[in-house]
Amino acid sequence: MSIWRGPNVNCTDSSGYTALHHAALNGHKDIVLKLLQYEASTNVADNKGYFPIHLAAWKGDVEIVKILIHHGPSHSRVNEQNNENETALHCAAQYGHSEVVAVLLEELTDPTIRNSKLETPLDLAALYGRLRVVKMIISAHPNLMSCNTRKHTPLHLAARNGHKAVVQVLLEAGMDVSCQTEKGSALHEAALFGKVDVVRVLLETGIDANIKDSLGRTVLDILKEHPSQKSLQIATLLQGETVTGELSKLLDEIKLCQEKDYSFEDLCHTISDHYLDNLSKISEEELGKNGSQSVVSKGGNEDNVSDVASSVWTPQRHGIRCTIRLADSIPIKCQSSFFTFPDVHWVLFSLHVSRKKCFDKYHI
Repeated sequence: MSIWRGPNVNCTDSSGYTALHHAALNGHKDIVLKLLQYEASTNVADNKGYFPIHLAAWKGDVEIVKILIHHGPSHSRVNEQNNENETALHCAAQYGHSEVVAVLLEELTDPTIRNSKLETPLDLAALYGRLRVVKMIISAHPNLMSCNTRKHTPLHLAARNGHKAVVQVLLEAGMDVSCQTEKGSALHEAALFGKVDVVRVLLETGIDANIKDSLGRTVLDILKEHPSQKSLQIATLLQGETVTGELSKLLDEIKLCQEKDYSFEDLCHTISDHYLDNLSKISEEELGKNGSQSVVSKGGNEDNVSDVASSVWTPQRHGIRCTIRLADSIPIKCQSSFFTFPDVHWVLFSLHVSRKKCFDKYHI
C-alpha cells in the first residue's frame, strides 16, 4: 500500500509513462479513478510530450477523458500540447472519435491551435475523412473555415484524399470553393491525386478552373505533367465544363435578345458576333471552309432564315448552326441535359430559329 501514499505514484518508466498513462491508454477506468484518488498527476508528460488525456482521446475513451478532466487533485488541462504541438482534440479528431470531440469542445478546448504541420483539428478530420467530426467542429466554430494558411485548407486536404462527402459538407457550410494556397485551388489537389468524383463536385459548385498555383500552373498544366488514364478523364471533364460555360453565356445572350424583342435579323447579328474563342480553336483555313464574317443571302422559301456565318457559325436551311471543335468524348451540359459525343472531333450544336413559326419570338 505504500505506493498509494508516497511520491512513487507518479514515477515514470523509460518512455516517460506514469501508471496513469498506462491505465488511460488501456482503458482501465477503475484504476484511473484509484490513481487519481491517491494523487496521481494528470499533468505529467511522457518523452513525446503526451499527457494521459492525449492517450485517452487517441483511443476514443470518452469516460476516461471525462474522469481526467473532472476528477482528482490536478484536473487535465485540455489545451496541453505534445511535442508535435497537438492537443487532445487533434488526437480525437484525426481518428474520428466524435464523442470525445464533443466533450472536448464542451470543455472549451481551443480548436484553432495548430500542430507542427500547421494543422488544426478540423484540418485533420477533413484530411482523414472524419465526416461526423467535421460537421461537429464547423457547427461549433464556423469561423475555422476562413482561418487558413497558405499551405492548406480543410477543403484542399479533403479534396486531395478524395473525401467527396467532406468536400460537400464544407462547401454547403459556406467555404469558398475557389480559396487558394501555394498549391493552387482544391481542384489542383483533386486533379493531381486523380480524385474524379471530387473534381466533378468542385466543377458543379463553380470553381474557377483557370486558377494558377504558386508556380503559375493551371490544373490542365499539372495534368499534362502527370499523364495517366485518370489525368485524361479529368482533363476531359475540365474541357467539357469550359464548353458548358460558353454555351450558357450564348444562351443568356439569346434570351436577352428575346426579352428585348429584337427582330430576327438583330438576333442573327448578335449570334454572329459571339465568338467562342475558348472552344472552337478553329484555324483561319478551317474558317474559310465553314463560314465568313458576313451575312449572306436569304433563302427564297418562307420557312428559311437569314443565313448567318461567322468564325464559329455556319448557315443552315432551317436555323443557325454553331460549329465547336471538341476533343474526344467531351460532355456538354446544356439546359440540365448531358450529351456525350464519343470518338468525334467535330460537334455541331444547332440553334433552330424558324422564321415561319415565330418571326420575333425565339424558341431555343
